[in-house]
Amino acid sequence: MMKKQKRLIMMRGPSGSGKTTFAKDKYPDAIHCSADEYFEDLADLNGTTYADEFQPWLLSQAHQHCYNQFIHAIKIDEPIVVIDNTNICIWEMENYVLLASHFGYKIEVQAMPKQNPHTLAERNAHGVPLHIIERQMKNYEHAPWYYGDDEE
Repeated sequence: MMKKQKRLIMMRGPSGSGKTTFAKDKYPDAIHCSADEYFEDLADLNGTTYADEFQPWLLSQAHQHCYNQFIHAIKIDEPIVVIDNTNICIWEMENYVLLASHFGYKIEVQAMPKQNPHTLAERNAHGVPLHIIERQMKNYEHAPWYYGDDEE
């Protein structure tokens, strides 16, 4: 029996672009790792909301939490692992890509289509302000190790 290829799905796009909805719909059985989960877990634990728990100075902890979940998932050979962060800059993806490749995962990038930043600011679930979304869009870097439809 042939073993199925393990896959790492890197979601990319500014806040509010639909990454989480898309990932949960397309990969319902995957392990989903995200920095947002850190704040959602805190909110669940404390009986509050994401907005109550989100603090910018905790972002590094949130991203470390996400990376730890990812490491656990690939060490136990989960067949599909989704990284559901904005992944705007290449450096944000590099450690995931390098480690997943080392563990035999095929890397796939799922970039969300370009959208109006005002729409994204109104729609995003975590209250990310327009100026941050505009900065995310301005700083978006094409991934040189991926030659798909990553850039518009």
